[in-house]
Amino acid sequence: MALVKRNLTVGTNGIFQILSIESRTAAFSFRGWTTDSSNFRREYIQVEIGTNSSIEIAIVRKMIELIRRYFKGNFNWESQRLDRVVVLSARPEDNEGLEAFLMKEFFETRSPATRVR
Repeated sequence: MALVKRNLTVGTNGIFQILSIESRTAAFSFRGWTTDSSNFRREYIQVEIGTNSSIEIAIVRKMIELIRRYFKGNFNWESQRLDRVVVLSARPEDNEGLEAFLMKEFFETRSPATRVR
């Protein structure tokens, strides 16, 4: 519980929002902040399908790249789909599970924004 409490008050937080999806391209934004939400920055990310099997997996892989800028191990994810905070791993060896979770989170039931802590 102490670790969850610390993660909610210190560190990097942010919200992903998918802005557009076409068959071969997409765009999403990441509004990130450190320590508190009054000090934020917004990134606009363009995604191309490239060699990925779908534009959805290309989006998720780009999101994982961004997550790994800030987290090397476990991090808290506020899931609107599950209506709770879950602990996920940004470790490369856990990539398959992280991709599967994010695919469900964003594309099983589309939500306008999802927060990472």
